Amino acid sequence: MTITMAFLTISIILAVIPMASAAGAITLNPTTQLPGSSVTVDGTGFGATKKVGIGMGAEVIVSAEVHPITNLVTTPDENGTYGPFGGVTLHYPIKPGSVYIFYDVDGTTSDYTDDGDGTLTSSSPYAVNPVVNYVNGSFGRGSNTDWSGFTAPVAYINYTYYTYNVTPAAGVTTSAGGAFTASITVPTVADGNYVVTAVDTAGNKATQTLNVVPEGLTIGVMLTLSTIAVIVSTRYFRKQPKIKNYN
Repeated sequence: MTITMAFLTISIILAVIPMASAAGAITLNPTTQLPGSSVTVDGTGFGATKKVGIGMGAEVIVSAEVHPITNLVTTPDENGTYGPFGGVTLHYPIKPGSVYIFYDVDGTTSDYTDDGDGTLTSSSPYAVNPVVNYVNGSFGRGSNTDWSGFTAPVAYINYTYYTYNVTPAAGVTTSAGGAFTASITVPTVADGNYVVTAVDTAGNKATQTLNVVPEGLTIGVMLTLSTIAVIVSTRYFRKQPKIKNYN
């Protein structure tokens, strides 16, 4: 009942969660491409030496995704902190500023809101360094308490991701100047315009639009058809000479 009531208020809480304020910039080359083909993404204005995730398509909202906490470590680190306790979201990269997490640890509950820079804010006196990684979907929090004696602690997470994860398998890392270049593969999608979004672990974010053309129709053919269409329309709308009617 406690968990149900908590999530009834999530929509209200999310309305006041701060969105990421930092912004980078990306360019796509080419800006029109076929499914299965490559597009080069150049980014600037991101954080220095940060991991980058690249998504494509519409934003998708996830509510109350369940993550049982199974790694209940029994030895603290050198600072006396246990954990971190958390998990990995089913989808990523994640939109910075969109995360809300609710923990239930043997009936002791706490919630965490996204600061938009990879850190989370909580009023819980037990939370230590709660974080979220927008690039790989990992999240967690430390604790001053040993969790090994607790029964089935669990985290519920709300977040927003992008329909297609097109981050290169080798990963992307920015330079010391906050720039990167990556090659992504266009997924098998219907033709149309799709938003490509790049985010880094510090919450920097940028978008650009990619036009996907039908499979089997080359870029050259598309340009030719466009040229023909312009010529035809110009001739059609050009003023025609008058023809006298002798009837």
